Amino acid sequence: MKDIKEEQRLIRKIKSGDQTAADTLVRSYYDEIYKFIRKQTNEDTALDLTQEIFISLLKTISHYDPKKGAGFRTWLYKIATNKTIDYFRSRAARITETLSLDDVEPIDEADFTKQIANEDFAARVSDYVNNFPPETQKIFRLHIFGGYTFAEISEVVQLAEGSVKSKYYRLINKLRSEFNE
Repeated sequence: MKDIKEEQRLIRKIKSGDQTAADTLVRSYYDEIYKFIRKQTNEDTALDLTQEIFISLLKTISHYDPKKGAGFRTWLYKIATNKTIDYFRSRAARITETLSLDDVEPIDEADFTKQIANEDFAARVSDYVNNFPPETQKIFRLHIFGGYTFAEISEVVQLAEGSVKSKYYRLINKLRSEFNE
């Protein structure tokens, strides 16, 4: 949503219980947030997390205060990033489910090796990043998957831009050392 005044009008209406305004606001950001989450997870997880993010948004929108400096989009991405970090934390504790062969669709053999290698590498990188403090994870996820600039990230995590860059590049150097392939 590009129009800040319209966005603020919708937020005021949502705070007073207007369901139509809530639907409009959610629809205006849904695809953007879904794509942000999908870059980090699979399709089913992205759908579930996106739904959780907007439920959380609507439950906590009464706490959103544009006078505190952060724009609505920044506040929404903060919720999305926190939910994503929570998901990866909880994923480590889940028990893997066994699927029946009848439930698995065949994969195109030509893309199979490449797809497995990319997914395996992405999972290994994600697992490695999950061991860092949440703030560092946020910086990484917002920059890599959200396409945020360091200035935008500094607003979300409320750190100086130089600190954001420093944390990001330290993590990138550690990733290079860990995964020198």
